[in-house]
Amino acid sequence: MSAGPLVASGVGILLLVATAYVLIGGTLATTEVMVEAQSNLATYQEAKMRTAIAIQNTTIADGALYVEVMNTGSEPVVDIASIDVYIQSGGVPVYIPYRDGANHWDRVGIAPDEVHPGELDPGETLNLSVTYEEGVDPTWVQVVTGNGVSSSAYIQVT
Repeated sequence: MSAGPLVASGVGILLLVATAYVLIGGTLATTEVMVEAQSNLATYQEAKMRTAIAIQNTTIADGALYVEVMNTGSEPVVDIASIDVYIQSGGVPVYIPYRDGANHWDRVGIAPDEVHPGELDPGETLNLSVTYEEGVDPTWVQVVTGNGVSSSAYIQVT
């Protein structure tokens, strides 16, 4: 009897074991990535559920719109620059970016800002100014946090 079939069988078994090792390793790595992604998604959704804002007051003065936004939730809004502001003028919504261009919004202040300076903590009010182009007559404003929670209000012109 020759050793050829025995060697071929041994090599075949080694190839099967190596293939199984590669497949199992890839499956475990993919599973680990999926579990981490689901965990991050759950954390993000929990933070979104605890986030709430409410527009308290709107004022137009000196060609600018001033909006007071109160954090009524239990989650702080950490990144103020990631807030989006929209106004409506003549039935058309207009996106207002943060500190960029003729139409822009800027942070005036946060009151009281004692616990985490520069962050909108629960119970604090963010006062922001919206500068818009001449001839625009805003009738409505919407403020959206970085995690998608929003509040809107009609602008009371006095």
